[in-house]
Amino acid sequence: MPSRYPSYAYVEPMATGVTDAEIEDLINDMMSQTPGLTLRDGGPLDPLCRALNVDLEYSGPPHEILLDVPLDRKACIWLPKKSKPRQDRFIAAMGVGYWLMHVPTTREAHPRCGIQALHRPANRAAQKEAMRFARMLLMPREEFCSLWYEGRANLVADTLNVPTQVVYERAAMLDIPMEGPGGHKYEWTPRTDTPTSP
Repeated sequence: MPSRYPSYAYVEPMATGVTDAEIEDLINDMMSQTPGLTLRDGGPLDPLCRALNVDLEYSGPPHEILLDVPLDRKACIWLPKKSKPRQDRFIAAMGVGYWLMHVPTTREAHPRCGIQALHRPANRAAQKEAMRFARMLLMPREEFCSLWYEGRANLVADTLNVPTQVVYERAAMLDIPMEGPGGHKYEWTPRTDTPTSP
């Protein structure tokens, strides 16, 4: 894993203020340019990362960096070595979100700097956008709603191979009522730390 403070100047990704509609358009455009690529099978995101020319690597502790975009080498999304496949998919999808939404504008604003998206960034605005991107990429609206109404969070998590917590976060994004049997609402609270913490 690269150093959190490399020898060259680096910056964290800058938030772009992207809307959900813009994220959906970006995802649709990306998927239309990679025919034959599907994310609906719950498999790893390696083919997508290869198509985007981003490496996907595993690292040992400490897990500080999610995406490293050096000045002189290929970009790399770093996954914790001992994490679960569901978490790997979500972290990789966040890295793709950073790569597509934040790296171009950050590179334009800081052309002589490397870019590192950290698990615990100084400013969480870009991270929140990357998390929204990951939820939307891995759990498209129509497929999510169909699975949700058929079997709730567990079916979505199992079918799309994502962490159950992010399923509830996606349901909240879509304003889907989360009522259990007898009209009782499921109680869950958004995480205070990042969902990428190992």
